[in-house]
Amino acid sequence: MNFLLITANISIAGNENIRNNNNIKYDTKTESGQHLNSGEDDQMEIQGFVRNKIKTCTVRTFYVLTLGILRLVFHWYPHWEIKATHSRCSLRDAEKVLIIDTYKKFRSYFVKEIKILSTNTNSINGIQVPEFDTEDEKKKLLDFNLSDGRKKQLYQARIIKCKKLTYIWDDEKNTFIKLAGFDKGITRDELHGFSGQSRQKQVLKRIIYGDNEISVPVKSVLTLIALEALTPFYIFQLFSLIVWIVELYLYYTIAIIIMSVVGITTSVIQTRKNQKNLKGTVHSQDTAIVCRGNGNFEQIPTVELVPGDVIVIPSNGCNMQCDAVLLSGNCVVNESMLTGKQLNIIVSDEALTQLFLGESVPITKNPLPNNIKPYNVKEDVSHTLFCGTKVIQTRVKGDEQVLAVVIRTGYLTTKGELVRSILYPPPADFKFESDSYKFIGILAFIAVLGIIYTIVSKSTRNISPLDILIKSLDLITIAVPPALPAAMTVGKLYALNRLKNSKIFCINSRVINVSGSIDCVCFDKTGTLTEDELDMWGIVGVEGDKIKQPLKDPTTLPNTSSLLRGMATCHSLSIIDNVLCGDPLDIKMFESTGWSLADFYDSSNEGINATDPHHIVVRPKTDPHEINFEIGIVRQFQFSSHLQRMSVIARASGTDTFTVYCKGSPEMVSSLSTSSSVPDDILTRLKDYTGQGYRVIALAERQLQGYTLEEVMKLHREDVERDLELMGLIVLENRLKPQTTGVIRTLKEANLKVVMITGDNIQTALHVARECQMVDNDETIIEVNAREATKLEAATISYHVSSQPSLNCNGNGLDVEKLPLRKYCFAITGNSWGNVVDYFPELVPKIVAKGVVFARMSGMQKQQLIEEFKGLGYYVAMCGDGANDCGALKAAHVGISLSEAESSVASPFTSKEPNISCIPKVIKEGRAALVTSFGVFKLMLCYSLTEFASVIILYNIDANLTSMQFLFIDICLILNFASFFGITKAYETLDKVPPMTSLMGFIPISSMVLFMLVTVVYQVVGYNYIQTFDWFVPFVFDENDDKNFLSSENYAVYTISMFQYITMAIVFSKGKPYRKPLYTNGYLTLSLMLMTVVCAYITVYPAKWVTDVLELQVPPALDGRYAMLIIALVSFASSIIAEDFLVEYVLKRVVAPKFRSVDRTKQKFLRVLRDLNEESSWPRLGEEAVSVTSISEKESNGLVNKGFVGSQDILITRC
Repeated sequence: MNFLLITANISIAGNENIRNNNNIKYDTKTESGQHLNSGEDDQMEIQGFVRNKIKTCTVRTFYVLTLGILRLVFHWYPHWEIKATHSRCSLRDAEKVLIIDTYKKFRSYFVKEIKILSTNTNSINGIQVPEFDTEDEKKKLLDFNLSDGRKKQLYQARIIKCKKLTYIWDDEKNTFIKLAGFDKGITRDELHGFSGQSRQKQVLKRIIYGDNEISVPVKSVLTLIALEALTPFYIFQLFSLIVWIVELYLYYTIAIIIMSVVGITTSVIQTRKNQKNLKGTVHSQDTAIVCRGNGNFEQIPTVELVPGDVIVIPSNGCNMQCDAVLLSGNCVVNESMLTGKQLNIIVSDEALTQLFLGESVPITKNPLPNNIKPYNVKEDVSHTLFCGTKVIQTRVKGDEQVLAVVIRTGYLTTKGELVRSILYPPPADFKFESDSYKFIGILAFIAVLGIIYTIVSKSTRNISPLDILIKSLDLITIAVPPALPAAMTVGKLYALNRLKNSKIFCINSRVINVSGSIDCVCFDKTGTLTEDELDMWGIVGVEGDKIKQPLKDPTTLPNTSSLLRGMATCHSLSIIDNVLCGDPLDIKMFESTGWSLADFYDSSNEGINATDPHHIVVRPKTDPHEINFEIGIVRQFQFSSHLQRMSVIARASGTDTFTVYCKGSPEMVSSLSTSSSVPDDILTRLKDYTGQGYRVIALAERQLQGYTLEEVMKLHREDVERDLELMGLIVLENRLKPQTTGVIRTLKEANLKVVMITGDNIQTALHVARECQMVDNDETIIEVNAREATKLEAATISYHVSSQPSLNCNGNGLDVEKLPLRKYCFAITGNSWGNVVDYFPELVPKIVAKGVVFARMSGMQKQQLIEEFKGLGYYVAMCGDGANDCGALKAAHVGISLSEAESSVASPFTSKEPNISCIPKVIKEGRAALVTSFGVFKLMLCYSLTEFASVIILYNIDANLTSMQFLFIDICLILNFASFFGITKAYETLDKVPPMTSLMGFIPISSMVLFMLVTVVYQVVGYNYIQTFDWFVPFVFDENDDKNFLSSENYAVYTISMFQYITMAIVFSKGKPYRKPLYTNGYLTLSLMLMTVVCAYITVYPAKWVTDVLELQVPPALDGRYAMLIIALVSFASSIIAEDFLVEYVLKRVVAPKFRSVDRTKQKFLRVLRDLNEESSWPRLGEEAVSVTSISEKESNGLVNKGFVGSQDILITRC
């Protein structure tokens, strides 16, 4: 995959030239094996290599001696080639590097050539490099920004490129450091200092950063064909074809060639289609106006943009082709690619209309404050325009331009990072796939044993060495089925089509089987379990230290009410094409006020405050003939999930006083408010509302006395959001989706662990969990509260009953230890979760295993929790719909997105039905596909071994199956059955026990061993029994006619084996509890019946043309024919008894449970749950009711929730 990057006079690194620029001494031993991105999530090992001429010559000699086989092996394993042809050395002296990316027990290898980047050329990849004055050599220096925040200036640099990123050699640290944009090691005032750069400087930066494009490689058809044909599977097929041609198995060879061509063609078409689809999705190109300094502007293609360019954002909007920081003006942005949220629109006549446009909630971006504070992408997300997002409109004062400075381009952008995660996904760790490779090895070992037997036995009968060699090699092609990979995909394809018919789409077919193993399902709440649309329940005002009675209709408040004004102004709503749009919560809140909103500069009526830079004004509905009172929104601080709040600065008409309105989580807003304005029972009242499932938002205000407009615009957020006066609570109702309760009940009845991971209040989440039956009525919810350590106190953790079951209990509360079977679960907030991870890591497995509700969780914490579930041995599915879920969707074994937006590429499954009814469907189809894969694998394995057994038996007399007999078995029987095997639909209900995931387990191995034992026994019986008839004539091998295998022994073995192939298709086609019964698969049933009749016809009374084609010697008397038919029937009955009685009942239900031990299982959560049930003294319920805490003096100073600070990995989420 070639990343389209300007490489600037690329050449092999010369050791002498590089060493001349370095004066730092180093230790070769410590440098020969180092790490890229040390200490980060994407840390990779790197090793240096230099070419060894002796090794290279030796290897090339072996290329010739092995007829290219060794070169082919090195094509599959390039890290073997570099070790075979190069010598290990320090990175300083290296010509090539080996990069090892380790993910759990998987390793990915990248062999990269070290290249030189310099400006000593007239043209760089077709780009003309400007002329430099000889006396001004400093202009030829290349400026590098490194990921650790440092900057370097070099005339030339050694670079490597791996996974679409560039790494620069750093002499100081003696390693390669990742190239970064202008988002590292730069302050806000430095970004404001950019005023444009010359064409010459831009070209120099293009040498470093390359073209600004996210280039998804689309390989040519010939390249794809070559890559597919050189895979181990098709190379093995080529080997098989050569053997068959030598043995003159021409018909079968032609059939396999046709199958291979179809297989390669299908794979190439699908691969190219996927590459084109991804390229079409992510590739975008436009033009941009850049500033060249001194007021000069130039329009250039966006591919030429580089970090440091100052661009003009058009007034009518644009699609962002880079990450840029806003320097002036405001922008309304749609971030659908990054958030996956819906765009909710309110028409001006107040009729609510929801249009799913694949767009996000519009977000207003503000200019970056001009101060010396370091720029941080996560903290300054509200000032940053991200690549892939759409600027809908801009807002400026007068004729000013909206300017932004480019900080990242290409794959360094946020969109580029998302695409890289698609191009380089983490390896799938699935037991079934790893075990399938082990079985291939077992088959190869069996083939080797057969080869040894063949060589020994045939040598004793003086068979020619060439014939022995060919027959021995033929055993390999028989023992290892060439059609296995194709057959294994059949079940997945049928499952994919069934899901597609249910409007569930999958971009990664490998995940289908994994979804069949799911035993833990995690849900987001808002938009997933509950409706996106919120209903206004009412408001609860605060006056002094008293809480007022709830008010259902906010419009009854006077226009002078601070609470009403705060609801009308504290939001991020926008006017787009004369339509009001924004977050559903903001829309409902604003709609309830009865006020109207207008874009000040787009309005024909410029209002009272025409001289003020108000972009948005809100007005109460009054008589149009009267002078309208209005409030202008001067400044906005966007909602931040880790701050749990947003705020605005507004000014009412007729006054010079500015007012701050802040809304957010009640806990956070209360902590930012003065203690005198917060009633003592506010949190108790809050618990009352959230306990009923309402969504509660707190609203506070602060008067900014004596500030001018210029001073207000320069205020820092932390100086604005403090010393607030709490005004009241806004209570909204968030209803469950109609499908939620039924789906949750279905999953729990199937014994799946069901979990809620939400950013909402814990009491609201607990109510929803009860309402949707995620928590049973007889189950106690214990809330875990962990406090962080301070200078005076150690970290503490406590437990209390947050929600009691619907059982009779005394007035003193419920003692969890007296509950039958200790039926309880845990609930925890993100803040407490962070403290548990930091201070009580030994409790994490317990809380995860018994946890059901995880509230106030940030995006990073959601992802962290998913990893903890996986670490305990759960197969985890995550279902969500928004930006806060993207990390968790990618981390889960199976991610299911309810969003049609582009961010759904973060998950393998996407449901167009915006509810969780897709979850049981995916699990059902996954289980059916997994059982189908098991069945097909056992079918193909036993088919190969059955054929292998037939050949070995006939080799005893130097006979064999004929070419057409092989063809009939492989095409008419096996390929036929395998093609229809996966049509069987999933069973209607979910069983309590998921299907097995390991082929190497006791039950699967026992199933195949018993079947093969029965198969071999009855083939041997038939082989020997037919020799007892009077008309029997023994077969005598004729060296002059070594393709003539006509014999009674051949007839006996072949006819019995035909029915055994039919038998295995029936035996391994499992029905209930994961698939519907066999007879519901009409195609397979009809095929089995038809083939049974055909095989009986061939056995008993075949036509002469049939015997001629199959080269079959039919017994002269019917007694021999009927005897083979009876043996085949007894073999069928024995196989059914062995599978259904011995395996499924005796071994699986009687024997296996006696040897099953929780201590030996890889499912660690089973041990944790067992230990918790036995540990009657834990958890100890404390006296303190930690869910309702008083606001301390420390909190009143406005401290930020430590559980959220620094953990934000998203762009926007809802308040």
